[in-house]
Amino acid sequence: MEDYKFKNLPITPNIIETIIIELFNGKTLKRDEIVNRVLDFHITNGGLPHGAQDFSRSVKKALSKMSKKGWASNRSIGYWDINKKDSPVIIEEVTDDEIEINNVPTHSIYGKGQFAIYLFYFQSYRNYSELKGEKYWKCKIGRTDGDPLTRILSQSSTALPEKPIIEFIIKTEDASLLESMIHSVLTLRGKHIEDSPGAEWFYTNPDEVLEIIKYVNSEILDS
Repeated sequence: MEDYKFKNLPITPNIIETIIIELFNGKTLKRDEIVNRVLDFHITNGGLPHGAQDFSRSVKKALSKMSKKGWASNRSIGYWDINKKDSPVIIEEVTDDEIEINNVPTHSIYGKGQFAIYLFYFQSYRNYSELKGEKYWKCKIGRTDGDPLTRILSQSSTALPEKPIIEFIIKTEDASLLESMIHSVLTLRGKHIEDSPGAEWFYTNPDEVLEIIKYVNSEILDS
């Protein structure tokens, strides 16, 4: 975003408030998700990292201030309603219905079968990890009995922050078993993201997951 008004500035509680309103006004979501997406958005658009040792505490402070202003309410433990009336939505997110499947290409498709495993991520997640010199980032590894693209674009209860990058789809007759093996290996490696929405998000990359698939079923990548 070329006109991002907080470009080259460190993120502060006041900036956090502004981003929360612009991204999430009218939505209900987990505080952990707010923490991750606010910082990802700020860094991706040219902002500087936060100076606090615990960024989640800065978000908690911002939400507390917003609550006193009537802009946010803590519906239940860990969940927040964001509702600042008469607030213009400056940053428009791409909703599920607005994304055309043809505009979300899949990099690779392997295997044969009526079921599928898929891996997708958001480019902002990858950019943020690479900015920190890390080779792993948040990826979702899931399965579906139907069309993978439809599944990916319809599973979010809130608007997607951006178009997903669908790295690959693995077609198979036993998606449940393959997904379970991939998840188990990544969990044993300490890659599972505990505070993610759902159990299918891991700190990994496509190469690592393909390596696991090749180990458990080498033939599937050749078909």
